[in-house]
Amino acid sequence: MNHESPEPTTPVAAERPAPTTQLVDLGPGDAERIMALEDLVWFEIAQGVSTEDNLAELDFERTRGAEIISPATQLGAARDAAPPLAGMFASWPMAVTAPGPRGALTRLPMNGLTWVGVHPDMRRRGILRQMMTDHLHTAHEQGESVAGLQAAEPAIYGRFGYGAASLDVTLTLGRGTELSAGQELDRAAEQVSTHFVPAGTPEAMEAIQRAHLSAAEHTLGAVTRNDSMASVWFRDHPSARGSKEPLQAMFAVRDGEPTGYALFRRTAKWGDDNLPAGTVLVREIGAVDPASLLALARRLVDFDLTSTVSVSGRSTDDPLLWWAGGPRQVGLRAHDSLWVRLVNVDTALTARGYAAPVDVVLDVVDPVCPWNERRWRLTAGDDGVARCLPTDDEPDLRLPVAALGAAYLGSRPLAAQAVAGVVSERHTGAVAELSRAMRADVEPIAAIGF
Repeated sequence: MNHESPEPTTPVAAERPAPTTQLVDLGPGDAERIMALEDLVWFEIAQGVSTEDNLAELDFERTRGAEIISPATQLGAARDAAPPLAGMFASWPMAVTAPGPRGALTRLPMNGLTWVGVHPDMRRRGILRQMMTDHLHTAHEQGESVAGLQAAEPAIYGRFGYGAASLDVTLTLGRGTELSAGQELDRAAEQVSTHFVPAGTPEAMEAIQRAHLSAAEHTLGAVTRNDSMASVWFRDHPSARGSKEPLQAMFAVRDGEPTGYALFRRTAKWGDDNLPAGTVLVREIGAVDPASLLALARRLVDFDLTSTVSVSGRSTDDPLLWWAGGPRQVGLRAHDSLWVRLVNVDTALTARGYAAPVDVVLDVVDPVCPWNERRWRLTAGDDGVARCLPTDDEPDLRLPVAALGAAYLGSRPLAAQAVAGVVSERHTGAVAELSRAMRADVEPIAAIGF
């Protein structure tokens, strides 16, 4: 899960003077300071989860903190307390499935930003900007062209060049919901078997990762964990989960090979009429083909002693929605999911594919990453393969780097962003040309939690 604390936009003149801080690498020896900041920012303490367990979700080669230089002794603080962190951030080396040439898919490396937090006493002092600038400049130096995050506070990250590129759609179905598909798909789904096991064992986590990576190859917008993340991500802590059952991993299997997976947890509940009203919360679901997805979904809506099934991480044109009868038959809730940031505009735009030929000059606005702030000529032919190179030619359109991030996964069309006033067209037809080229055939799926 991405961690961050809000630092609302305020006029510079209204901000208090910035404290003297320095950014430092953090390691296991900083555990006390890290968890003290984490508890202050989020004030969500999971009972029975040790500091070691919490910090297993960090890659200490990519974890940094802001510490105050020569901090004053705080009234009421313990004499031997370690100097508190003013803020921290971390990232994971991940991947995202983006549009490839002419409707294909391509998996690209993605810097996944997480654990962003500012001490509640240190807000509005420029610490978040200091950390975000360091993060993006370091990613640039390391050759990482695409960054992504999930925002707890959606008003924050557009200021740093991130654009909301996908939606997280949660579908709520009743137990026994009929999922109607065509006869051919029905027959294919009958060839898929399903079973489930506790998700927290090493064997299960290895199998989840295998199915997770396979599904992502076939799913636009899918964000994938690396093997290091996968080895710790689904550990189960009985005291933290309370009355809920252990997290379960369901697998779809065809001809002995995994073709899909779902992560879910049931919660027991009884209605006033003493009838079962348990809930099934599906945290992730993915499949290499529609038949495997259908087989998983049909099993999830068929548990005894349950009444509702909530499936998170879906998209606005998801087949589950239409198999169940459409929006009026299914509870539907949507919010922003993955925010994408082009760290290096030229390599990021070259790495993905295009649905139509395009030849436009972009005047990109990017004050946080000044190496991007210039004119770029983006060209792609009938094969959907692109080149993006610096140019001094007159621009066809002017846009902030966040607009390109929002459109990067094939959603949030630039034409719609132009209508909203985000993109300005200098030559008639340029926005439509680029918008069509960047669009995908389907909406991207929501990102997994990180």
